[in-house]
Amino acid sequence: ADIALDKILDVTGMSKRFVLKECNDISNCVATAYKGIRYILYDRDFMDAIATRTNSWSSMSILAHEIGHHVNGHSLDLIIYAAESAEAPTLPESRQMELEADEYSGFVMYKLGASLSQAQEAVRLISTNDDDDYSTHPSLNKRLKAIKTGYNNAKKQSPENTASQINLADK
Repeated sequence: ADIALDKILDVTGMSKRFVLKECNDISNCVATAYKGIRYILYDRDFMDAIATRTNSWSSMSILAHEIGHHVNGHSLDLIIYAAESAEAPTLPESRQMELEADEYSGFVMYKLGASLSQAQEAVRLISTNDDDDYSTHPSLNKRLKAIKTGYNNAKKQSPENTASQINLADK
């Protein structure tokens, strides 16, 4: 997990400002913060089970998704809500945060060299297209679209695309 975190941070140029902590029996991977320290908690058995049922990129995409929550300040907000007894995000706000984290994951996965299909595989396993009106997480198609958006945004920034855009601008 530490190696995967380092790879993600390397391609995004971010500093390692997260504490990665194994946490058994949570059957998940979660971004959270406590007293100003950012954590990513993960259940090794959960991550291994997903990788076994999909591909080796799945664990990386889940970890990138959780980093995306930190990058976008989502988990920090949740701690503030709890500490100040403020109102928690609404379900639509929660779904929007998930889509933002999915988009970040897609961006990172392109930078790491995954195919779009590999970047989306974990979400295909854990999401459905059931009605998401009463869920904190969006439906499968919305999540796949967000990952694709992030993936394509990274692709547009790739050196070969940047070079061709510069050449077109010179003509």
